[in-house]
Amino acid sequence: MSDYVISINGEMTEEANAKISVLDHGFLFGDSVYEVVRTVGGKLFAADRHLKRLHGSAGAIGMTLQQDDNWYLDLWRKLHARREGGESYLRVIITRGVGQLDLHPATCETQTVIGIGKALNRWPDEHYAHGCKVILAKVRRNPKQSTDPAIKSGNYLNNVLAIIEARKQDAVEAIMLNVKGHVTECTTSNVFIIKDGVVKTPGLDEGLLEGVTRGFILQVCSELKLPVVEGQLTEQDILDADEVFITSTTRDVMPVGFIGDHKVRRTPGTLTIRIANAYHELLHDSKNHT
Repeated sequence: MSDYVISINGEMTEEANAKISVLDHGFLFGDSVYEVVRTVGGKLFAADRHLKRLHGSAGAIGMTLQQDDNWYLDLWRKLHARREGGESYLRVIITRGVGQLDLHPATCETQTVIGIGKALNRWPDEHYAHGCKVILAKVRRNPKQSTDPAIKSGNYLNNVLAIIEARKQDAVEAIMLNVKGHVTECTTSNVFIIKDGVVKTPGLDEGLLEGVTRGFILQVCSELKLPVVEGQLTEQDILDADEVFITSTTRDVMPVGFIGDHKVRRTPGTLTIRIANAYHELLHDSKNHT
């Protein structure tokens, strides 16, 4: 039995039968956008924020979604129900659709919508108890003037190269710098540091995806009355930090213990634990479930 449940254009199908055309521009050119939601207690978490970002990504590449929000919500729920047990990781991919073998999408009339559901990732407990290992990647993040990292698109080769670099060093994530040498984000997560009681994270103008969990962490810090700075962070700022943690839909708040061979001063630190606990309460607040 497959570990995945799959839908093509709203129709559930077995993994072996899940196919799209070789002339789909999502396959040919990475001309697609996507979003991932998770379930909490079997309900969709923060689906409204994910849908808002999905529309933003599509609009940024000049693609108006052909289905309404309720259609996507229904798809995510069907994928979860089909899994029959446990919390779910639910991805929806919208490609430009089938067209001629030409970069211009004018011949793509109907978008392809792919839904994939699987069990929600369970990261090793030791990553939370003692901190995970990350690296500072040599590969640079795409500049905003290129394929803007704020767009959650199918163009992920930049991140693929960075995670390959990380895994060669037995690290779970790679912190990516922009072409100016400023910290942006990791391959699939946002990065925060704490220095002298101040929470710091790269500003959106540095070229990064506006993570949904990132937004909740900023909200949590405000509620905890912790000072927050969104701005420029250097490689040295990361190495000099008292605490470092990464955030994502599947990771929640994961403390960082090592950056390459450099040991982070406190792992997990007191403030990281406070932030993680506050986020956990928010995660289970029914007002954020759909």
